[in-house]
Amino acid sequence: MRSSYIDLYNHDEDAATYDQDVLRSEDPIREGYTEVLDWVAQNAGITQDSAVVELGSGTGNLTARLSPCRSLVCVDVSAEMTRIAKQKLRGASHISYVQADILEYFDADPPPFDVAISTYVVHHLTQQEKELLFDQLVQRLLPGGRALFGDLMLESAQEERVLIDHYRSIGDDTTADAIEEEFFWHVDASVGYLRSLGLAVETIRFSTLSWGIKIQVPR
Repeated sequence: MRSSYIDLYNHDEDAATYDQDVLRSEDPIREGYTEVLDWVAQNAGITQDSAVVELGSGTGNLTARLSPCRSLVCVDVSAEMTRIAKQKLRGASHISYVQADILEYFDADPPPFDVAISTYVVHHLTQQEKELLFDQLVQRLLPGGRALFGDLMLESAQEERVLIDHYRSIGDDTTADAIEEEFFWHVDASVGYLRSLGLAVETIRFSTLSWGIKIQVPR
């Protein structure tokens, strides 16, 4: 299946300026971006024997930070972002690319993997679609495998309302609109669902809107 809003969030038109845009740390949406990517790369536990899937690989900013591994599948719906990533990562023979929505990718019944990583894409999924993604990951992560997410997240629905009001009060309607219109994670709901699947879950907060979540599959 394809996620409901994938055509709205195909970033082909933004690809040329994306790498500059994400470094604008004064923007609450971008604050913590570099720290999030570094945390995912450093905590993914990737080894030379690992089979890795990156969901929403974009222009390859996280990909370029990863340790060498046996295989890395980069999944992204944007042809233009993938083109830029291929230029950055040319010569890396262990990397393959799949142009697909991150839910649609699982329709092809991909082989199991040791590590799944994803940054700044799952917030385009509704909560129901997030849970479908978690279900798919649990089915395909090998025993002892892990998944790491760095993304735009809010502690709860209550915090969402508080932050929307805050950003409107200081005249930052752009950030308030993004929170209202997109599907920033509610950490409490997602962590609760992940734990109900029998997964160990850790969280870390990098900025007002950026968090990391790490899940571990039992051996």
